Amino acid sequence: MTNAVPQRVQTGPLRRYLMLALIALGGYLCQVCVMPYVVILDVTPNLLMALIGIVTVAYGKLRAFWLGMFYGLLMEIMCPSVPMLNLAIYSLSTLFCSFGFADKPLKTIEYERATNRQRKELPPWLRSLLCAMLNTAVVETIRVTYIYLGGTPLTPAHFLRAALDVVWTGGLTLILTVPLRRAIFGARFGAPELKASRVEFAKK
Repeated sequence: MTNAVPQRVQTGPLRRYLMLALIALGGYLCQVCVMPYVVILDVTPNLLMALIGIVTVAYGKLRAFWLGMFYGLLMEIMCPSVPMLNLAIYSLSTLFCSFGFADKPLKTIEYERATNRQRKELPPWLRSLLCAMLNTAVVETIRVTYIYLGGTPLTPAHFLRAALDVVWTGGLTLILTVPLRRAIFGARFGAPELKASRVEFAKK
């Protein structure tokens, strides 16, 4: 018989949903009130994308999509530029990038265990980092494209600023990942790991 036992203890759903609400509201307030003063080489990290990367790994694709849509809607209202651009970037980029970095569902893990096809996942902190940097790269690529389409000649400075935004956002994600995952999951955090004996299929 195969027993599936979580190796790490996680907190209850109330705490996780409360933390998600705090991340959503607190992240936006910090982005518009605090982050404009955090300037490194004339570039400000994107706190919203850093939080989206962390939420993607900690909560999964659906909640990351809703968070991206929430941030996109607020940015559309408070910082309008091209109509609906922020909403489209934050929601669609979050949705597509989450497929490669969100935790696999437990049913998928159980199926892979049963069929001996289990594949190792990257550590959560690394997936959060890569997800945040990929989302930021998508945002910067679209922004540079709109600058070019608007008739402004592109210079190396535009690409340098875009690259610095990706790097600074990745660094911010690394700083926030551990404390936020501890706040979400408690002292012992991470996706549940199933302990199951190897399944063998005998040929008849």
